[in-house]
Amino acid sequence: MVMAALFACILSPAVAQAEMVGATLAQVVDTNSVQSKSVGDVYETMKQWKLVSLGISMLLVIALLFAGGLLRPGGFAKAGLRDVSTLPGVVWVFACFVVILAMSSAPQLIGKIQWIQDQQYDETQMLAINTVGSYIFGMIAGIGMLFILKGSATTGDGEGKNNCGLGLSLLDVPVGLGCFVLAYPFIELLNMLGVFAYTQTQESPPEGMGHPTLELLTNQPENYWVWAIVAGAVIGAPIVEELIFRVFLQGALIKWIKSPWLSIIFSAIIFAGIHRLSSEPLPWHALLPIFALGLTCGVAYERTKRVGVPITMHICFNALNVMLALMINADAAQTGV
Repeated sequence: MVMAALFACILSPAVAQAEMVGATLAQVVDTNSVQSKSVGDVYETMKQWKLVSLGISMLLVIALLFAGGLLRPGGFAKAGLRDVSTLPGVVWVFACFVVILAMSSAPQLIGKIQWIQDQQYDETQMLAINTVGSYIFGMIAGIGMLFILKGSATTGDGEGKNNCGLGLSLLDVPVGLGCFVLAYPFIELLNMLGVFAYTQTQESPPEGMGHPTLELLTNQPENYWVWAIVAGAVIGAPIVEELIFRVFLQGALIKWIKSPWLSIIFSAIIFAGIHRLSSEPLPWHALLPIFALGLTCGVAYERTKRVGVPITMHICFNALNVMLALMINADAAQTGV
């Protein structure tokens, strides 16, 4: 549920008014340098420096990862791969379908509760109830499958230990925050690329929100039912989606393909594709940052072997989108939860 290109789309409708203010200030301050620059010029300069700073940050992150050995050939193997060999690939895929089935069955089960039917909730209220219910069902199924797989995955040393990265720890949160900081330049650059490609092909920048949840929030920020939907998107969606795509699906792909990098890339592509094929599809230009999020979450998960790391990164991404949508003009959010 943005970042540098988001600011471009958000502020562009206000540039004309800002230029009028800038002209007034130029009359007050009798300085040629001030009079020769409009607010629009300053704004464009800031955008250019933003791109440069992101590019430099990206190069520094790449250099850091290369120095650490992750981007070198066999980097994952040297750091130690997740041991997914103790469970068949079909078991990992089955875990995905259990979570998906639990989520999809929630609205039907909720709709059969007589007390809810008697309340005669409106469309937004039912959407909130079904959304939160779906994520609760998905989290219960996902966390349940996580512990079942963890208990079933054992090494051959007879000690009952496993190294398949299915554990949860409070340490995952700070590690995930750090990983998101490292991933941010890459995610934002692909976001800018998506907006740029859309603008060039459509001859106009994207309009409106990149996700219906953000659009609903900015249209009804005072509606606490909408905030329930947002809470589900910020907290529930990252937990469920990371369990499905990073833990279970990526585990199956590593089991079958034997390549961490290919497994990460394929799971990120599927992750982005699902957002396009859903009942409320994202615009195609917003799929690039979604792919970048999936890619970086996949790399972080395989490197740290901590389930909470990609979940924390995903929560940060969604929360940042929501925060920006509220802080800045709602008409310009480009990516979404």
